[in-house]
Amino acid sequence: MKLIRHILFLATAALLLAGCNGNDCPLNNTVRLVCGFYSTTDGSEIAILDTLTISVRDSVILNRTTDSKTVSLPMSYAGDADTLVFLYTPYGSEVSATDTLIVSKTNEPHVVSLECGTSVFHGITAVSHTTRTPDSTFLYAIDSIVVSNSNVNFDGQENLKIYYRLYQ
Repeated sequence: MKLIRHILFLATAALLLAGCNGNDCPLNNTVRLVCGFYSTTDGSEIAILDTLTISVRDSVILNRTTDSKTVSLPMSYAGDADTLVFLYTPYGSEVSATDTLIVSKTNEPHVVSLECGTSVFHGITAVSHTTRTPDSTFLYAIDSIVVSNSNVNFDGQENLKIYYRLYQ
């Protein structure tokens, strides 16, 4: 009987120790560029009502979102700049327009621990964009961009404030 108790105690202790994990990996370990949309008229937050698709090179990273006030976008691990193409399509229309953003950045490997692996944090150094001629078909055109937080990491804080000219 003592032997069975002793074996059960050791088995329970082994299971408890095996179940404990010293891994302190962050739960939200995705590095994303957060962009908020604002009106140049009064600086208030706006929602993009047109269908918005965002791509980088030949890959779509956000597909056909509507009524968005913010977007959260992945960034490349290497390279000094990311070129983001914003494609706007008004509801029920075959016509579309694009704005292009170029986000210049630094890339900094970030290691939490060996178990968590490596992430790449970014430091935004500059942002530029194309200016397209307004068209009565479209409600929005990018007017300016302000870097509100140059550190792109796990925290999810807004990094870019994109100001739109509104056409009604």
